Amino acid sequence: MRLGADFSALIDRFSLESKQPVALAVSGGSDSLALLFLSHHWAKMTGRSLIALTVDHGLRPEAKFEAAVVAAHCADLGIQHQTLCWIDPKPTQSAARTARYRLLARAVQDAGASCLLTGHTLDDVIETALIRRRRGVRGPIQAGPALAAPLPAWPDGRGIALLRPLVSTTRAALRIYLEARNIEWMDDPSNDNPSFERVRVRKFLARHNSLAAMASRAVMTLQAERARADAALGEELAEIAIKADGLIETPAPALSPRLAGLLARCASGGHRDPRGGAVKDMLANLTTPGSRQTLGGAWFQRTQSGFAIGRDPANGRSQSESALFDGRYVRDSGAELPDRSDASFLVRHALPGDLGWREVISERLAHMRHCYLTPFYDCISE
Repeated sequence: MRLGADFSALIDRFSLESKQPVALAVSGGSDSLALLFLSHHWAKMTGRSLIALTVDHGLRPEAKFEAAVVAAHCADLGIQHQTLCWIDPKPTQSAARTARYRLLARAVQDAGASCLLTGHTLDDVIETALIRRRRGVRGPIQAGPALAAPLPAWPDGRGIALLRPLVSTTRAALRIYLEARNIEWMDDPSNDNPSFERVRVRKFLARHNSLAAMASRAVMTLQAERARADAALGEELAEIAIKADGLIETPAPALSPRLAGLLARCASGGHRDPRGGAVKDMLANLTTPGSRQTLGGAWFQRTQSGFAIGRDPANGRSQSESALFDGRYVRDSGAELPDRSDASFLVRHALPGDLGWREVISERLAHMRHCYLTPFYDCISE
């Protein structure tokens, strides 16, 4: 019996160099511990090295002990381990998620890895789908997390793929796997706190087995549809042109809301897409050449053939620790941006103020495309 995706087929898409380590996010819960042991088995078969990363959010006193337990497992397996501490913790799930991915992104970069594996399961996908449905999300995008995606931390996660080889495997199957090997896992008490929406959904499904089974079947179908939608989005990205000054140009008059949201994120240099409803409203307003509107820190202008998209200069400026300017340009002593005097007002006022930069929007879009085109490998969970 195989649990999860074909690890080699998945990881080799993003980490071909045999000397390059593969990073794992391991909390000590059943899902991530199963990932640790399954990855260890794969690494022994392939000769690859692993580095396990545990985040201590600083919100619970037990977290240090849990990280130490993970470190002990890693020592027994001969796997490098590192505990990452959140220095300024805030007790909200969204803040913790953002901090977690930033810490992980920096550790993965420091380790020289290009992908991060997490233990998301089919149960997580089902819970997310139900939460998104309640919020009005419909269609394949309702199913998430996906098998492969760009790491959701920009610019810290630049070039890193987030891989979830267990997204078609149930949590119950992983616990059977651990129990058969006498491996004990730890349960985070926050996973039982009904103040969190995800916990309420989880408890509801646990009380209604028939509904849970229906949801599982529906979400597995959505997963396949999501993979096809992602592949179509990847093909759309191949048609996007990025000029040397960072201006984005689309060749077709029609732009899907999902692609528009993604391009707004890249044009602004941010890490979040604007709300789907706002994107649809904007696209409905831009019907004539020359019409323009700002959205999510970016501006969209209808052209004769498609759209021109750039950063809204009124959105402020920032320079990150990773030497990226506004998440759009990287320091490069040999680079030379086009003459500022030839650029339009909007483009000119969003450029770096000095020399030695080159745009990385094209690089970011290419990485996204590579993630979205990942084949949905058959994951066997039972």
